[in-house]
Amino acid sequence: MTETESEKVFKCSNCGGPLNYTPETIACICEYCGTVNWFSTERFEMFVMPTRTRDEVVNAFWNRMKHDPDMSRVYGELELVEAQGFYVPILMGDVSTRGEWIGFRRITEKRGKSYVTRTVTERGSFNTPLRLAVEARREAAEYGLQELIKQAKSVNDPQPLEAVDWKKIGLQVLNAELLPEEAEDELRDMAEDDLRESIRSSKSLDGFYYYSCESKVNSFWVLLAPLWSLVYKYRGGMYRVSVSGYNLQFLRVSEPVFLSRRILYLVGSILTVLVGVLLTPLLLESLIFAGLFILVSAAGAFLANKCISDVREEKWK
Repeated sequence: MTETESEKVFKCSNCGGPLNYTPETIACICEYCGTVNWFSTERFEMFVMPTRTRDEVVNAFWNRMKHDPDMSRVYGELELVEAQGFYVPILMGDVSTRGEWIGFRRITEKRGKSYVTRTVTERGSFNTPLRLAVEARREAAEYGLQELIKQAKSVNDPQPLEAVDWKKIGLQVLNAELLPEEAEDELRDMAEDDLRESIRSSKSLDGFYYYSCESKVNSFWVLLAPLWSLVYKYRGGMYRVSVSGYNLQFLRVSEPVFLSRRILYLVGSILTVLVGVLLTPLLLESLIFAGLFILVSAAGAFLANKCISDVREEKWK
């Protein structure tokens, strides 16, 4: 009886220990010795972004805290609890797209003492090449991953997998579960969705009557990107920081909210409420003022929430 791939017991190339392998697995880390075992070099081209060392990442963290306007005041009270680096798989692809669309935009104009809303129709076509990047894991929840993916699209010097000495790097590689046909479907769907949103935003459209997009995946590969996760402590609170090992860019940072910033948020929320009160008499006269009132109310609620929150977060854009 022939043994299927799913029934085989895959073993570590270094110590012979059993591996948690599935047919979709790109790389699997041995739980016993930490060796990276590759299974998909024939299915995917694989490249690696170089990473800085742990010492360089930790030094960058302390340097940021030392020069941050808020954190510098409590620099001596901070405690670095953990600094761990790992490689996350990112699916990259070059996609050609072409298509047509018909969209509409609603415009409100003042005529005499009243306001009239009219609908403007606009149409266009596109023939656009795209470089796309998306996580190559089914459940990707790593802190700062989305920011790292944005950065990965602009990397021009990735190294071929075979040129990297993994024993020297010493970082864990997170498993990826993707089949080539799934990768192509993912890239095609992403290209169509991204272009639709780009057209809607750039043309200030409220919607589409018609949208057609043909996409072709010209090439795709897996890029392993270094993500460093740091945890630090301040007065009993635990906060997280994610750093790109490629260029020490801070991707996402959580910080405690200090009294001065709480006061700033509180003053801002009070001012937005006052503006909302002043706009109230105008609501019955204009849809525009009604929209402004909604925006002001939302801003006030946002600032009020910031005022009572214990954590402030910054993201790389």
